[in-house]
Amino acid sequence: MPYLIIMTKAGTPRQINLAAGRTTLGRSDRNTLVFDSPLVSRSHAAIDIVDTSVTISDLHSSNGTRVNGRKIGVHSLKNRDVLELGDVHLRFLSATDDTSAVEPLSLAPKTDFAPFQESAYPRTISPGR
Repeated sequence: MPYLIIMTKAGTPRQINLAAGRTTLGRSDRNTLVFDSPLVSRSHAAIDIVDTSVTISDLHSSNGTRVNGRKIGVHSLKNRDVLELGDVHLRFLSATDDTSAVEPLSLAPKTDFAPFQESAYPRTISPGR
C-alpha cells in the first residue's frame, strides 16, 4: 500500500496510508487529508490510485502543486517523490519501497548526484532581456 510521510508542526513524521481510489488534499474539512495552512487551497490536489498507477492532480489551486520542485497539472508519482502544496511538504513512498527500515525518513531531496562538470556544458544559453 502506498503512503505519504508528513512532517508535523511538532517535528515528528506521520505516515498516511493511501487507499485505492481518490484521496483529496486541501484546507476544507471535506477533503480526505486536511491541512491547516493559509497557503493550501480549500480543494488543492487529489491523489488517484488505480491498480499500480498513482497520480496526483492539481485542482486549480491558488499556489499550485509541485512534485520534486516542478509545478504540475497531472503527474504520475514515483517512489520517494516530494510533493509541495503551498508550504506543506510530503514524501510519497510506493508499496514497493526498497528503503531499509534503518534509513531515516526525510523530506530532503537526495544530494548524492555527480558534481557539475563545466567542460560538459561549454555554452550557457540565457533568456533575452
